[in-house]
Amino acid sequence: MKSPLLVAALLAVVPVNEGWSWGQEGHSIVAEIAQRRLSDTAAREVDRLLGSELTLPKGARFSLSSIASWADDYRSDMGPKGHIETYNWHFVDIPYDRDAYNAVRDCSADPVKGDCVINALARLVPELSDCSKKDTERAMALKFVVHFLGDLHQPLHATTRINPDTAADDLGANLIQVTFFGQPSNLHKVWDSDLILHKVYDWGEYVRLLETTWLPGKDIAALQAGDTVSWGEDAHRVAQIVAYEFPPDHALGQEYYDAAIPMVDQQLALGGLRLARVLNEAFQPGKICPER
Repeated sequence: MKSPLLVAALLAVVPVNEGWSWGQEGHSIVAEIAQRRLSDTAAREVDRLLGSELTLPKGARFSLSSIASWADDYRSDMGPKGHIETYNWHFVDIPYDRDAYNAVRDCSADPVKGDCVINALARLVPELSDCSKKDTERAMALKFVVHFLGDLHQPLHATTRINPDTAADDLGANLIQVTFFGQPSNLHKVWDSDLILHKVYDWGEYVRLLETTWLPGKDIAALQAGDTVSWGEDAHRVAQIVAYEFPPDHALGQEYYDAAIPMVDQQLALGGLRLARVLNEAFQPGKICPER
């Protein structure tokens, strides 16, 4: 666990913006939903790749939820600026007043912080089954993919809005100060973690609720269809129609929660289902690399 002094130091040197993602709970939920839907082949390859870095007792399985927030730690690691070249990989800035992703506008590469989550996934997913890569490189790609598929489904990681009065970017709603059931927060943090923790504090219980009340009866193949661009655009629409619909006094309470939590449930479930699809496709029997 990071000490309070270390956390304060990190906050002092890392600018606040939409790079921060679903909290640890949200990423764990997405990863666990995916893990329950991995094919036997994919599950074995996940265990083998993660086992290239860590050792578990014989017969134990690696939990995707245990590495689901690794990319956030990696970004903050190795000195005050961390791996800042991965900073922009956690989100895509589709403008609030636009309905579709435009690669030139929304994913242009910053020379220091990188491009965006859609391009990052386009590079990383093929690495999962690239046998020219070392297992440690493919394991790193796996950890990134698990995290970034979660990020892509957080609506405020697919949206940013320009204040018409100041022309300032709200940084994925990080700069919109609100109260959430009376507690100070910001709109981005509300969607990262506050809504999830208000519903249930235990992320494992959140998974159980999704598995028993949201997922049953759904057309899973239809929900898994599409690609990273369409998934990002879908998340963006949730931000347009729900996330930014807050009252003038910025006091978020039961009415906002009741409107938002079904969308949080949806996005967490979709993130897990689509992560499972990506991993199952990457680790099909014909794509498994020989052990070296």
